[in-house]
Amino acid sequence: MLSLPALLLTLTAALAAPTSTPTKDFSGYGQLRTLYIHDDHEDLGCLTAVGKWTADESQCGIFVAEQLPAPPQVLSNFQLSAPGIGNCGIEVATFKCGEDVKPVTFGTWGTKGPVPGRDVLRYSQYGVFATNAADSPPALKDEALDIHFYSGAEKGKWVWLGWEFLFDIDSDDE
Repeated sequence: MLSLPALLLTLTAALAAPTSTPTKDFSGYGQLRTLYIHDDHEDLGCLTAVGKWTADESQCGIFVAEQLPAPPQVLSNFQLSAPGIGNCGIEVATFKCGEDVKPVTFGTWGTKGPVPGRDVLRYSQYGVFATNAADSPPALKDEALDIHFYSGAEKGKWVWLGWEFLFDIDSDDE
């Protein structure tokens, strides 16, 4: 098993600089999907509106991605929130959403990043998430789990957070 510094170095070195044009990834309304880090990038569930990992599709939260101004060399900068819940951010390496959560600026590595053809969420140079559960993802009947940046000690599957676009902010489908 790789140490955290070795994993981060490997992931950072493997990621190409974003050169593609922005897509509907991380814009408008959508869901945060948990994508397995291995080759098939299997969809292992979603995040609830408070930012916990679940395999129960009926608990998937809806999030709003608000694009922020970004310098030309940065593919995207955005903030996330969950309607009726609050801002989304990172607190002590854990993804959370709520009234008292300080908003942070997220980004992606572009569609040429770790999941080919798909943007995945990053916060600074971090992006691989895991849980402290003995095994993850949670089973369909299990409670949703807190999700945090991978540290090297977690058992179970590690994931990237991908975006499943639902509709635009200005859409009549709201």
